[in-house]
Amino acid sequence: MKKYFFLLVIVACNHAVFSQNKATITIDASKLESNVSPDLHGVFFEEISHGGEGGLYGELIQNRGFEESRLPLATTLADGFIVPKKSPHFMMPDNAASDWKMEWNLKSQWPAWSLQASGGSSMALALSRQNPLNNATPNSLQVTINQWDPTANNNVVNDGFWGINTVKGAVYNLSFYARTNKQYKGPITASLQSETGVILAAYTFAAVSGSSWKKYTCQLLAKQSNSKAKFVLTFGSTGVVWLDMVSLFPAKTFMNRPNGLRLDLAQYIADLKPAFVRWPGGCFVEGINTANTPNWKKSIGPVEKRPGTYSVWGYWSTDGFGYHEYLQFCEDIHAAALYVFNIGISCEFRSGSFVPDNKVDSIINDILDGIEYAVGPVTSKYGKLRAANGHPSPFPLKFIEVGNEQSGPRYAARYNRFYKAIKAKYPQIKIMASMGIGDVNKRTTDSMKGIDIVDEHAYKPAGWAMRNYNHFDKYKRGDWDMYVGEYATNSGVGAGNMNAALSDAVYIMSMEKNGDLVKMSSYAPLLVNVNDIDWPVNLINFDAAGSFARISYYAIKIFNENKPTQNINTQTLIPEQKTKTPLFTGSIGLATWDTQSDYKDIEVIQGGKVVYKSDFVNKPDEWKLVRGNWRIQDSALAQTVEGEQRLAWLKDKTFDTYTLKLKARKKSGYNAFIIPFAVKNDSTQLRAHIGSWLNSHAVFESVTNSFDVAAISESKRLDKPIESGRWYDVTIEVGMDKVDCYLDGELLMTYKEPQQFFSIAGKDSITGDIIIKAVNASANPYQTSISLTGVTALQSIGELISLRADSPEAENSFAEPTKYIPQTQTVGGITSFFEISFKPYSINVLRLHTK
Repeated sequence: MKKYFFLLVIVACNHAVFSQNKATITIDASKLESNVSPDLHGVFFEEISHGGEGGLYGELIQNRGFEESRLPLATTLADGFIVPKKSPHFMMPDNAASDWKMEWNLKSQWPAWSLQASGGSSMALALSRQNPLNNATPNSLQVTINQWDPTANNNVVNDGFWGINTVKGAVYNLSFYARTNKQYKGPITASLQSETGVILAAYTFAAVSGSSWKKYTCQLLAKQSNSKAKFVLTFGSTGVVWLDMVSLFPAKTFMNRPNGLRLDLAQYIADLKPAFVRWPGGCFVEGINTANTPNWKKSIGPVEKRPGTYSVWGYWSTDGFGYHEYLQFCEDIHAAALYVFNIGISCEFRSGSFVPDNKVDSIINDILDGIEYAVGPVTSKYGKLRAANGHPSPFPLKFIEVGNEQSGPRYAARYNRFYKAIKAKYPQIKIMASMGIGDVNKRTTDSMKGIDIVDEHAYKPAGWAMRNYNHFDKYKRGDWDMYVGEYATNSGVGAGNMNAALSDAVYIMSMEKNGDLVKMSSYAPLLVNVNDIDWPVNLINFDAAGSFARISYYAIKIFNENKPTQNINTQTLIPEQKTKTPLFTGSIGLATWDTQSDYKDIEVIQGGKVVYKSDFVNKPDEWKLVRGNWRIQDSALAQTVEGEQRLAWLKDKTFDTYTLKLKARKKSGYNAFIIPFAVKNDSTQLRAHIGSWLNSHAVFESVTNSFDVAAISESKRLDKPIESGRWYDVTIEVGMDKVDCYLDGELLMTYKEPQQFFSIAGKDSITGDIIIKAVNASANPYQTSISLTGVTALQSIGELISLRADSPEAENSFAEPTKYIPQTQTVGGITSFFEISFKPYSINVLRLHTK
């Protein structure tokens, strides 16, 4: 058998399981199969983890309009939580109300801004709503200079988004609005400064005065570089100054557009050559309640008049990257627009509030207006507005999605109203139906009167794609296509390592080979500012100064760049091999999760002999008590407090093939028993989890980094929950490459290593190339025989594009952003039958040229 890649993290000592792995790929190019969709690979952008604010959107000033301390609409603040107004929940029986609330972390009325006064200077800040710049953003910052000291600091400072990256020689465009009282008669100096006060760039506005709002602009030229700079306004007299919309952009943005996008992040997206861009969400579309959902009309026009949207991820979006900018970005990167809109239902995992059915027509009309803005003629109301905003020609809006992650008959009934109205006016627009979180479900589709595309979401643990390579094969084909709108391998892979890329690559191959069904896909989340991580695994990481794309990014990139026109018949044969080295070497352990449980009478049996027997009373020091409150009670080791990932393990012992027997008793809590095996250290082990999912299932899991848990087997429902107060007999038989778990003598579940080598092939009708994709997720090379028929003649030289690493834990990083990127080499000796070796932990594209 082959080594299962993510278990190699755990079985790290076994470097060479087989002397040689072999595979045969047989390709018949005369047997054409499904077409591969030209739209298969797109991108999905959501305002999460400051991916836009402080990320893709080029603004460098955080809280530029002093609006971030505003409470979201229809909420109150209570004991550090924002509490939405009580209202019925869309998904709850009898429209019961949700008790959901959200932590409010802001401690300042003007986040990201601060005073810097020293010497004889005396200053004060206040948030003001008197004489606002406009009603959409009513707050301004009132700066009162009571005493002014020309030899000291008289400053107001903005931290940017965890620093402002200042680059020597770069130009930055500054603008702000100000008004003053009669007393203030001095200048204002704007500067970028290091954390120690070194001035990197500066400009002085000689006279700032007047009771009416006035806009001030300048360019700052950086004389030095600093990755953690701050923006500083220095005041030149006593008096009162009011500030609003303090904005700083790099002069060089993507496509050099004003109010533009951060160059490196936008370029990462453009380099993927996405067929479409899905926007603006995601959960962001759903909102914490219906009062705080995004509205396209509020996100166009002058940026200072956009009220912004409160993100479900806990911060305000200025909507500077609004509907118009989104459509423009799609056009700039030659991608279609996929616009997702709210249908009057907020996130069911939050307040779940909804607009009554009799008021939905106004939302339908609003969406029709939004489509008209994108594609309507300039003679139409909103086409004319688009032209007035600088874009007379239509934007590339091709897809519309009705809501996000809703499902069920009630959602379907509302969806039907939107589908009918949109199709009647814009029949060319493809309409997508949400399927909730997970697979396509008949409860939803059976209640729909028209479906173009269904949207399936798939967040999976490491190795799921290998165990479920035929996931899309099993779908019954219907009269709709599929979009996998959000997918990622996001557990058991740290922050996203080679393990994740291997699984992601296999998952993409399973979509590609089902081209008759799966027409579109997009990874999620796309961007993460590493100073605000809301999701464990993201595609592109960045901070103020730098960025890097994960290995999965490059897997998507090479698969998209080498996408065939049509699949061709491909068979992959892997001869069965005997395992030579045990895969599950390590110690044993005991664990719980939100449960109090007791364990006793532990035995390890090898070759019919007991090689270890527990004696907690006389030999308590044999066990390392890692987390929790473990106590010896009645000859048992007892976990006496509930909590996450409680662990004890047997020190200084290593076993390979063996039988582990013990007795276990649940006393209280949510789950039941966790029995680690193949324990390497405090943070790395495998385990049998009996009574998972609130004491309803059993599953084999891996643990890395102490708390990173991933299922490595399909979860099995228990016949009945584990009873409290009763002793159970647990037996785990650990074999060479298989583990069986028994409960009271009955086989409960089995784990066996899944397939590790996968391949598909297709034909490029333009070039005539045969494109072979192969993933080797094992620790050893695969010597692969490739046999081709149905091809008249092949050129003897081909190209191999390979993305690989030496370890499944390998990752790109800020320090080495391109350590793991695709490498291309020529391959000779290509005939209708040839051999090639695919290296360990590798994602490969082999292009063969026809004559």
